[in-house]
Parts: sequence; C-alpha cells; structure tokens
Amino acid sequence: MKHYIFLSLCAFSISFSLAQKTTKVKEFQLKYTLPESWNAQAFGVSESWEEAGNHICHCSGILYTKSGKDGKMNVLIYPSTASGLDSAKRSFAGTLRFEDVQKYEKIKNKYFSFEKKRSNFTDTKTNKKSFDVIRYFTKVDAHFYIVYAWQENLGLLSPGSEKELFEMINAIEPMN
Repeated sequence: MKHYIFLSLCAFSISFSLAQKTTKVKEFQLKYTLPESWNAQAFGVSESWEEAGNHICHCSGILYTKSGKDGKMNVLIYPSTASGLDSAKRSFAGTLRFEDVQKYEKIKNKYFSFEKKRSNFTDTKTNKKSFDVIRYFTKVDAHFYIVYAWQENLGLLSPGSEKELFEMINAIEPMN
C-alpha cells in the first residue's frame, strides 16, 4: 500500500511539473507558463505576423482556453508591428467583432503596462451583441500586443471570471 501511495505521489508530481512548463514563442517575442486547466494554441507562427493565420484571424496569435462551469474562458493575444495596428482584422476573434469604446483605464501587471477597455463583441453573422470582453493593449519595445479576454457566457463577466482571465494574462511575459 505504501508503495502504491508513493508511486501515485510521484506520478502527480511529474504531471504537475510538466503542466508548469514555460513555452517560448520566439516569433512573437513571448513566453508563457500555463496556469492549471488552461490550454494554448498558437496560430500563424511566422516572422511575418500579417501573412499567416487561421479561422480566428488572417494574422498571428495565440488562443488560450479553459473550460468553466459558466462557459469556456478565452484569452486571445495578437502580436503586431506599428503598421499592423491599422488593420481591422485584429478587431475580430473569428466572427466576433470588438465594439470599440473611448473609455479606458491604465493598469499594470508584473510584465506589462496596459490600456484596458471593457466592451462587448458583436457576432457578425447575426449582427447581434455577443459576449462581454476586455481588450488590453500594450507595447514592448517595437512590438505591440492586443489581448482579448472573455467568457462564452451571455451574462456579464463576474469578478471571479475576470480574475481567472487575468490570471492567464499574468502568465504571459515578453522575451528579453
């Protein structure tokens, strides 16, 4: 019995350490360590952030997701150069368009200073209001990053959901 418990603890320790692995995406000049239960999918990984992509955007990015009891949580980050900021494609997450607002607040975390806007997406297929979303914008050296954080739930983002989303954002770092 002691042998079984020891083996179980070893297996748990190994799986936990593997889950805490830092991933570097040198093309985006970013690295991240996924919090528990989060998954990541990079797309359009190339030196040119404008020419590649997938169904989310005809550009580069990383989509972080986590299943939740109140709906799937999403954090989407688009790297950009100054010239790419003029492109409307980074205002979308697939068919969801960010409804820009003028009001913003400045916030900081351990690695970034952000301009934070709270708004909603509009589903371009139905032209109806969709999920509440928070858009973060930051610049590191000559790189710009646009980050969208939302929960696939038509209710308002709760403080608990917003905290979980920001936990994922805090796990993203610039590579220096």
